[in-house]
Amino acid sequence: DEMLNMGFVDDIKEILSKTSRDKHTLFFSATMPKEILKIAKTFMNDYEIVSVKSTNETTNLTKQMYYNIKPKDRMEALHRIIDITDEFHGIVFCKTRLMVDEVTHKLISSNYEAAALHGDISQGQREKILGSFRRKKVKVLVATDVAARGIDVNDLTHVINFSLPQSPESYVHRIGRTGRAGKEGIAITFLIPSEKRKLRFIERIVKQELPKGTLPTIQEVLELKKK
Repeated sequence: DEMLNMGFVDDIKEILSKTSRDKHTLFFSATMPKEILKIAKTFMNDYEIVSVKSTNETTNLTKQMYYNIKPKDRMEALHRIIDITDEFHGIVFCKTRLMVDEVTHKLISSNYEAAALHGDISQGQREKILGSFRRKKVKVLVATDVAARGIDVNDLTHVINFSLPQSPESYVHRIGRTGRAGKEGIAITFLIPSEKRKLRFIERIVKQELPKGTLPTIQEVLELKKK
């Protein structure tokens, strides 16, 4: 489904058109819009649709909250969260590749161990980055939703929504990267004024109201660094 979402519909049609009509085909998709059904009708013979009810559940091991923040203050907020956390190891989700690159560049420029992950990064480089992230040589992984699909790393302390995703399903998928294998985690959303309605929609879908958090003060960060 992500390949279709990324614009590979014509490529998939081309590949399927070259295959045998007698083959067995299993087609998995998180959603079933008209374009996907059209592919099934065209290339699959006597097919059946098997659907799984979506629960949109979030784990109790993940503490969720949001901070009301102005767009220009998001980097400062990210710095404070990282600085006040003992052994921060987390993923920062951004909406676009450009935003991922900008946030990563600013983090590295401020001497944070960070790396970017998005669709423009080759598979070989992606594997190297994930390897460094698993070994905690990279402490902050900045990623888009598409790149985050294959991430399976335990013991993450944080997931931070630098910007909200387009869908509640993506929100659940994002925060599911932490609070795993019996370990607690924290999911923080930076809520800018233009995204307030989107957050309310996500809360209705996941059937959970996110509490408003308080951003650590500069004084709190400085006091911690003195210890």
